Amino acid sequence: MKILWLVNIVMPELAVHLGEKPSVFGGWLTGALEAVRAAGHGIVICTTREKAHEVRFCPDLQTTYLLLDTETDFAHVLQKEEPDLVHIWGTEFEPSHALAKAADPEKLLVTIQGSLEIIKDHARAGIPESLCRDTMLHKCLRSFRKGGQAIDLQKKSFEARAKFEVETLRRAKYIHGGSAWGNDVARAIHPGCTTCDANLLLRSSFYDAPLWDMDLCEKHTIYALCTYPLKGFHKLLEAMPTVLERFPDAKIIAPGQGLVRRPYRGLRKAVMDAAPDYQWYLQGLMDRLKLWDHVEFVGYLSEDRVREQLYRANVFVSPSAMENQSTALGEAMLLGVPSVASRVGAMEEMIDSGEDGFLYEFENAEALAEKICRIFENRDLALAFSQKGRLHAARTYDREKNCRDLLAMYEMIGGAKK
Repeated sequence: MKILWLVNIVMPELAVHLGEKPSVFGGWLTGALEAVRAAGHGIVICTTREKAHEVRFCPDLQTTYLLLDTETDFAHVLQKEEPDLVHIWGTEFEPSHALAKAADPEKLLVTIQGSLEIIKDHARAGIPESLCRDTMLHKCLRSFRKGGQAIDLQKKSFEARAKFEVETLRRAKYIHGGSAWGNDVARAIHPGCTTCDANLLLRSSFYDAPLWDMDLCEKHTIYALCTYPLKGFHKLLEAMPTVLERFPDAKIIAPGQGLVRRPYRGLRKAVMDAAPDYQWYLQGLMDRLKLWDHVEFVGYLSEDRVREQLYRANVFVSPSAMENQSTALGEAMLLGVPSVASRVGAMEEMIDSGEDGFLYEFENAEALAEKICRIFENRDLALAFSQKGRLHAARTYDREKNCRDLLAMYEMIGGAKK
């Protein structure tokens, strides 16, 4: 069988071929690619980039990578490659819509990585509306300070792209929601689709890595991603004063975009306060709550470095405003790191609150602080969450079962008659 993928990252092998640093995102794709190769299927992996010159790279007889321009005529690509099925990973980007329009719906599978139709209503992530505005005045202020993006611009981007997402999903006969919650979203958007039950695959090294050891971790240390508003890092910052009252040495390890303190004064500070970007909003929280000595920004991490930092943590926190299946949470739990997550999206499928981790309501920073403190102060509870959480993650991300389920989807679609 010949399978054509569209992904929204440059896969590691192609990145190395191009002389680029491999992406730290999309770890589930490398696991899925290993399964496809092991089954002996041929695969063409397409990714797009603005104004890209086409690159074709074949590291072996099974695998072809195509780097394409975002304006590529996918009908021509499909005519040339003649795949038995098309698998679009993610509905967040316009090339997904273009490929869906060109593909045969009967041979089209779409995976929901994060539904913009749902996410767009949570894009502000509890940040006050007065700080998210994108009026003409705010555009002028941002032009004056040369850089940054209004928090509300991401919401507007989500809303615009959600329209393409709906059309993409309604075009596909087969939709892989990535979770029961994701499949419910798929059926709500396209009632006539066939949903596919298959969990994602994590990066291979997390299946075979040593388990987290409570005696070797750094006590009262929290691991949480710092990226964009939807991921809710600001809610964790809001919870920290309560945590620090009980554990004054508590700190956060924060991989991701990070934060560099900008010592603006006078008019520049007034402009930033009037039209903040997310980084400035976080800086304001850090200043007001006196948290600079309690957060360690470690930047975007390689696969090995993610494991290293997770081993340091006493607890993993996923404070997202909305989430489908969180592979970051899955990797932490598979290592055995005690975990806390907001009760949103598919999180209830990943954590049985009180049994193998904690869930809390996204808006309630005090509840988040309480959950973190309970793990910090109770060794037996932390060890129970470590052991039971690992077992839960091992079921969710069972490598052999999830490989079989992925390949069964392909056999069903690639072998189906038009």
